Amino acid sequence: MIYFDLILVVSLFAYLFLNKKFDLLNPSVIFLLFHVFFVTFKCVQIFFFDAKIISNQWYSNFVTVEEIEKAIFLADISLLGFFAGFHLFTKKFQKKGQRFTQKFQELKEKKSILLKSYLLLLVPLGIFGFVFFSFVPGLSSEEIVYDTIPLILGSLGIVSAVILLYEKGFVWYYVVFFFIMVVAYSLQGTLRFRVILPFVFVLLLYLKIQQLKYPPLKFVVLGFVLLLLSFPLKEIGKSYQEGETIRLTEVLSDSYEEVVSGESGDLSFVEQSAAMVGAIDVKDIIFYGGTYQPILFFWVPKKIWASKPRLNQWQFDISISGREFGELGQISMLSGESYANFRYLGVFFIPFLLARFYSYLFHVYQNVNYKHPGFLLLLLYNMVLFQIWRDGMISFIMFPITNYLPIMLLYFIKKTIPVK
Repeated sequence: MIYFDLILVVSLFAYLFLNKKFDLLNPSVIFLLFHVFFVTFKCVQIFFFDAKIISNQWYSNFVTVEEIEKAIFLADISLLGFFAGFHLFTKKFQKKGQRFTQKFQELKEKKSILLKSYLLLLVPLGIFGFVFFSFVPGLSSEEIVYDTIPLILGSLGIVSAVILLYEKGFVWYYVVFFFIMVVAYSLQGTLRFRVILPFVFVLLLYLKIQQLKYPPLKFVVLGFVLLLLSFPLKEIGKSYQEGETIRLTEVLSDSYEEVVSGESGDLSFVEQSAAMVGAIDVKDIIFYGGTYQPILFFWVPKKIWASKPRLNQWQFDISISGREFGELGQISMLSGESYANFRYLGVFFIPFLLARFYSYLFHVYQNVNYKHPGFLLLLLYNMVLFQIWRDGMISFIMFPITNYLPIMLLYFIKKTIPVK
């Protein structure tokens, strides 16, 4: 299966380049890059360089090579489904996009007072949420509360910094505020997405403003360094909280060695997915969409509904002896979740349908003025695409309307009209 994966990946890259579609704003490019780094790269390490199956450190019932081969195949089907859904049948989207591009090259806010009031309120609320609803080293010893309202408020500090960059531009003091929030959230030692995903949003925004399809080489190098730092971010935060000395060069070196040797647990997504798919086959369970049920009630506070089902209840249901997925909070990937719901048909058609949504956003809004709310929505969903690829369709709803609710609210507040 690894050879099929390599051929597929090379073919899709060739398709993008030959058709001049390699643009980092393009969700299919983002989806492909995730696949290459977390599936292809990891599997080359395992099958060609005899890297350890690192996720077996969590299981007494070890993951087998055959299970990994199946997980690779499912990820390949998922990738094909996303590409098919994104690139086929796009003429109507493109025609609408051409009309929008002509109409919204220049625009202005229709309700600027409402927007200004929202921005004035957002920053103090963000600081309040950061201080009182997220772990602040040196100020608070409480654990982060994993409930809807606290999660929204706890993320508000860095989200407000992102919104300021979007609305006000890359002015130096807004950039400084953003990096202060990045450092502050990095030292929490948990919830790394609060740091990593805003960087994706800001990068894509920068590329749009600069009219670039991909970042300059210096940003690629910087991005690789930040990626290496992101893997041990939890350990960095905990070391800081415990008063230990943090040597960044040593941290970077260790992270690089783990990535290259295949011993980084943060690159074990396909292994974890393989373990879960194997357990699904052992139990012969089909959920028929049951994994999506928590979307209906996740917003209900636990204080009101103490026995509210877990978001990852299906992982508890498929757990077998020696593989306690629910307790460990394992990663299924979109392909694994789709397989749990509808087997092979789901592995292709769930990404296909997801890609139709992304195809509409991209082809309609990619060339409009970046202040248009449609382009903001494209940025938001491109930012959370990693979580959807990693954790499944529940993140399609959860992330935009919980952790990034302020951006979604901004989308509804913004009322733009074209300037003739």
